[in-house]
Amino acid sequence: MPSVTIKNIGRLVTGDAQQPIRDAETLFIEDGVIREIGGPPQDAEVVIDARGCTVSPGLIDAHTHPSFGEYTPTQDSTHWIRNYLHGGITSVVSAGELHVPGLPLDRPDPQLFKWVAILARRTYATPGPWGARVYAGTPLVTIGMSERDFDDFQREGIRLVKFIFYSFRDGPAGEAESYVRWAHARGIRVKIHSGGVSRSGVSQVAGVEVMKRLQPDVVAHINGGPIPMPLEEALAVVDETRCALELSSAGNYRTAVKVLRRARDRKELARMIIGTDTPSGTGVLPRGVLRNIAFAAAMGELPPEQAICMATGNVARTHDLPVGLVVEGKPADLVLLGKIQGSEGKDVLGAIACGNMPGVGLVLVNGRLVVWPRSEQTPPPEILPVVEKGRPG
Repeated sequence: MPSVTIKNIGRLVTGDAQQPIRDAETLFIEDGVIREIGGPPQDAEVVIDARGCTVSPGLIDAHTHPSFGEYTPTQDSTHWIRNYLHGGITSVVSAGELHVPGLPLDRPDPQLFKWVAILARRTYATPGPWGARVYAGTPLVTIGMSERDFDDFQREGIRLVKFIFYSFRDGPAGEAESYVRWAHARGIRVKIHSGGVSRSGVSQVAGVEVMKRLQPDVVAHINGGPIPMPLEEALAVVDETRCALELSSAGNYRTAVKVLRRARDRKELARMIIGTDTPSGTGVLPRGVLRNIAFAAAMGELPPEQAICMATGNVARTHDLPVGLVVEGKPADLVLLGKIQGSEGKDVLGAIACGNMPGVGLVLVNGRLVVWPRSEQTPPPEILPVVEKGRPG
């Protein structure tokens, strides 16, 4: 794996909500890891001139639905993960492999749901041609699972379980709480589909009382997937729980703005994360995370670098991922962003603050150029970064 130097960085966004901007014009990468930030440019096998572009951690889509490699039967589309990579998304997190054709969602079978997740975990654990990291294998918990099933989840390296088809009305008393306890005892996060019924028509409605009762780690699409819980309940989730709050591309914009501003006013923006909830009935959205960042900055009245943290470091911390930060010792998953020609704003952060999407120049995963010379999914930055030395990829 070649060493890489990035020089002439305009702004460096760290992904850390506590210190989202760092003063540095250079990065040095070796063995796929960020080794040095700042200082004079080092000689390397690959030299990238950022030409004033902003360097950010690679974006993380906190809510996706992989099925088979890069094929999604939901939209009968292929190559969606590679397309997301061109939207600056270097990692996707599965919220459940529920779009497998024929999966009996209206008659949840605990063992079938378990093994579908384990199969996804095993198959996506091997790097594929799509280039991005895929954190797949998210069991959809249902009535009748045992603690031994959670042992299997831990053994397989599963990071997340999700409530979506679990009947809170019909489940044995205390079973759902046991699932949360068993997951946490094994270092597994818990996510809950919140709000009204999903595209499937058989997901379970879950509002503030369910969130307070179970205290999940993540409230999926707090603004609706696509239908949110009533606004007063969504705001009560912000006020009365400590859950991470996921904003989705699929949901209600009014709820999204109200939740964002409530979290901002409570100085709890570190709880806010971004996911597209795709591929789904909403479609395939390569630019979905970029659009959500711009929406959060402009309509939530957030500093743009804080909005970027919602799709990088905040997600990484919520899901215990090794990526999402520009820090020495972290994997070099990076995206070079620039203002698009004709966009309002003095620079790319100013453009985002206005609600405008940035242009993606280069994207690196594990220190390897995977998008070059520019994104196929966004207009180019006004000034494109260039590879001065070395063979891209």
